[in-house]
Amino acid sequence: MLNKILLVVFVFAALAVPQNYKGVENCQMCHTGPLRSFPGFSSWEATLHNKIHQAPTAETMKGNYTQSVPMGASYGNATVTFRVDGSNYFIQLNPASGSMVEYQVSFTYGGGWKQRYLVKIGESYYITPVQWNLNKYRDNSSGSWVSYNPQNWFASDGSLKPVDNAFRTKSWDKNCAGCHVVPGNNVNTVNKVVSGSDTSWVYGWGNSSSVKNIVVGCESCHGHTTGFAGAGHANSLTGLSYERKLDVCGQCHFRGKSNGNTYEYPIDETTGKTYQPGEDLSTYIVNVPGLWPDGKSSKQHHQQSQDFKYAAHFNASSGMTCVTCHDPHQETAYPHQLKEDFNSMTPGVGCVKCHGDKAAETNGRNNHTKHLQSMSQCANCHMTHTAITAKAYDISSHAFTVIRPSATLDLATSTNGMMNTCAIACHRNGQGTRGFGPTFGITDASLTNWAEATDIALADTLWRYYQVMYNIVGIKQEGNTTPETFVLEQNYPNPFNPATTIKFAVAKDSKVRLEVYSVDGQLVNVLVNQQMSAGSYSAQWDARSITGLMVPSGIYLYRLTADDAVVMTKKMVLLK
Repeated sequence: MLNKILLVVFVFAALAVPQNYKGVENCQMCHTGPLRSFPGFSSWEATLHNKIHQAPTAETMKGNYTQSVPMGASYGNATVTFRVDGSNYFIQLNPASGSMVEYQVSFTYGGGWKQRYLVKIGESYYITPVQWNLNKYRDNSSGSWVSYNPQNWFASDGSLKPVDNAFRTKSWDKNCAGCHVVPGNNVNTVNKVVSGSDTSWVYGWGNSSSVKNIVVGCESCHGHTTGFAGAGHANSLTGLSYERKLDVCGQCHFRGKSNGNTYEYPIDETTGKTYQPGEDLSTYIVNVPGLWPDGKSSKQHHQQSQDFKYAAHFNASSGMTCVTCHDPHQETAYPHQLKEDFNSMTPGVGCVKCHGDKAAETNGRNNHTKHLQSMSQCANCHMTHTAITAKAYDISSHAFTVIRPSATLDLATSTNGMMNTCAIACHRNGQGTRGFGPTFGITDASLTNWAEATDIALADTLWRYYQVMYNIVGIKQEGNTTPETFVLEQNYPNPFNPATTIKFAVAKDSKVRLEVYSVDGQLVNVLVNQQMSAGSYSAQWDARSITGLMVPSGIYLYRLTADDAVVMTKKMVLLK
């Protein structure tokens, strides 16, 4: 009898432990139907936020499971194969030597652009070394396999790596879960588990890790249910400040680490606290973006919040946030849950709702783009495909800037060079990610290397057209005399806004560069980068970065070099 009483007390104590995040089931009870901007629970269930992980079924599994996936010569030509047994799916790791190891798929992982797979080892989940790339966004009419981080599973000789502490640092729980599920608790929802010499990480998600909450759910964006008016109600978000609203989406659409560099999602490692919508996200994370050599353009995916900080739309007076364009609660008639057709040039629709003047045309040619009206959708130039999630250049930059062809010329010495909008959108080999355009007789073989002679030749041609079409002032020669020395003059006007002129003298034929830097030494723009004859010249700077972004007020340095030798450096002030 005593044992029964103690058992009852123990169970009661366990149930009394509060769980901050109740899970989507708690919201579904009341929000099955439409309410204000919320279209209803079933509409949200159709979104990729809800389908980020799914139980494996014939419908949810996207790949061709009769095929073998090679890991490549760098991993001893090991392979991954699959076995399907009724409704159960298994992934088989086939090392170059030794026995095959098989794991059952616990959950699919993604399915919009690509799909990966989670298997459970111990109490943690791991992403297997294969990825199925769909034909394109939400289109699985065709697809193909690629390896995914095979180094996590295979050694260079093709043998399987042991499931040890090094292996466990790559778990989904440690590196992914915080952005892809409804959290379990506001504090310590991810736990470091030490058992003897073994260390692992286990993430608990909403409603005692129920299957319905291994999703980006209601409380992922609206916060846990404690502390808001009305029992069971969370933050409506409408009363947040401008930047805190952006943080709600930014908590996952950023690339970086937790504030102690342990996890790849927002966690205050000092307190163990999970980011709560409405708080300052910057106190939870360290930004570690993957960038092109201009230091601003995203080369890797899920960096939309970092991109947007460079956009002219990023200001409180505009009021423009992620939900201005995207509907987080339902699939729409347009890709990516866009609310409107942002490729339309119809006044009052998409971008031209606010930028109606940019839709004007004369004789079939757009006045703003200088291109045919039929090729002048705003996204073609202002949402450059800079990044990769499944295939090269399938993710748009959200900085809304045009990366000029001069960026490819000026950063050609960087590893793999620098891409530009004109080439990748339309002109590289006559078919870009946005449409068709002339190749100018230049064919380029390598899609991801932008430092090849063909890329430079194409960028040079595009830049010449660009300067003429958009009336960009280039280099002017000043007089006909030959200077005795190299000279860099003070810019004028100074301070300046919006543009300034810089005069310089070249004493002999040289490779000349005129560069602009921030005061902390970051390259901002390259105004001159070419072989020049002796003479006096002037160049203008329009207060833009190398990729066309407007730069903020402040002190800037400009430097003249000849044949890689620094001639002189001076200061100038941009005052807006």
